[in-house]
Amino acid sequence: MLLVSGVFGKTFGEAERYSYLTDIMPGDWGATNVWLDSTDCTVARGIWLALCEDGRLVPFSERAEADDPGHALLLQAWSAATGRRATLADVARLNTILNTVGLVALAGLLAALRAWLTALALLVLGPVEYLFWMGTSPHCFIGMASLAAVLPLALLARAEGLLVRRAAAAWIAAGLMFLACVTLVRESIGIMGLLTSLAAIAWSVFQEWRAKTPRVKTSSTVVRLASLAAVAALSFLAFEAPRLAVAARNTSFDMAAAERIHRHGLSHTAYLGLGFVENSFGILYDDYFGFATARAHAPDVVLLSPEYFALMGKLYLARVMEDPIEVARIYAVKAALMLERPTIHPGPPLGPVVAVALAHFFALTAFGWWRRIDFRQGLVVEAVALAFLGLFVAQGMVAMPSHMYILPVNAFVLVLAGVMVESILRALLSCASLVFPSASAGANQRRMPP
Repeated sequence: MLLVSGVFGKTFGEAERYSYLTDIMPGDWGATNVWLDSTDCTVARGIWLALCEDGRLVPFSERAEADDPGHALLLQAWSAATGRRATLADVARLNTILNTVGLVALAGLLAALRAWLTALALLVLGPVEYLFWMGTSPHCFIGMASLAAVLPLALLARAEGLLVRRAAAAWIAAGLMFLACVTLVRESIGIMGLLTSLAAIAWSVFQEWRAKTPRVKTSSTVVRLASLAAVAALSFLAFEAPRLAVAARNTSFDMAAAERIHRHGLSHTAYLGLGFVENSFGILYDDYFGFATARAHAPDVVLLSPEYFALMGKLYLARVMEDPIEVARIYAVKAALMLERPTIHPGPPLGPVVAVALAHFFALTAFGWWRRIDFRQGLVVEAVALAFLGLFVAQGMVAMPSHMYILPVNAFVLVLAGVMVESILRALLSCASLVFPSASAGANQRRMPP
């Protein structure tokens, strides 16, 4: 924790060195400047997700096009508390805080699961990946990815009996709040969090069904299944946080209806993603190509409106149905681009990292070694880490295989490395106890309370 706090303090403090530029230098990310302008409206009139222009309120989405509302909301809350307009330095500080919260939350849950070396590996190696940068765009993805992993980890830990009831409930509640925050800040990572959480709930239901015996009271099983159903419903509610925030704004303030969505949107990127490499469709990875394509099919469509994204979704599915083999080839090329490059420097390419982690996971699972070495938590942690790693690769395949967008997997690469090292050490200790049973028994007796 000293290392985390030290790196956090350094990066957080660096923002102050550049604060004198914030009044004369706009952000290089267009939406960032809209966030800052919106805080003027918050200070003047106490309004969120809107801009004050010539005495009228303009919905935030009309200026920050296809932008998730999380950063704007958090900056507006800061401005409401301080009574001043937010600056670029505040954006850099916010990103640093979000990444730090993600690191500490994930490491804290690993420690609660008693995956001690895995948590230590993340705390020692994580600050370099999480905090050695300072940005003023919405790309604080690694912290968001870490927060998104809390809910599925807590759910699987509960199903495997790795957390006591109160601790499991606390971590699940925290995970639901984190999922709402993640979806507000980055919709695509919120989708990953929702999907892995639903998979964890499905596994929990399966475990309940498999464990059901005549000795188990039916009422207690019903209660546990009902609680899982409630968590599933709350997960969907948390995922709806951006829409709920906009609905609350619309109810609270009188302004013109927004024509554009208050989220990033996915279908536009999915369609253009087919054009990242040379393709037979003639698609180019360029926003304006997408706009022109939509206008060719619907001249009156409002760009980046719900109707626009629905149209792009239909066009994307039409291309998939037209030539699924070509789509598969495009995705294979983009997957290779990601897997052949390292994400951690210095380090091996991502492909070998994935291969080794999968081999380790399936070997220990198939032979039941997780229980033999008393490391069932390793099964849970590695499963969630591999799921997120796969989802980030899938995102790059569908969208853009950029280093910036695949970089959040480094959180899970570190976790996987920690799990593998800890499993090896636990296996060695287990072997030692078999070779020297008397010494092991003596050690156990010394640990027994008087």
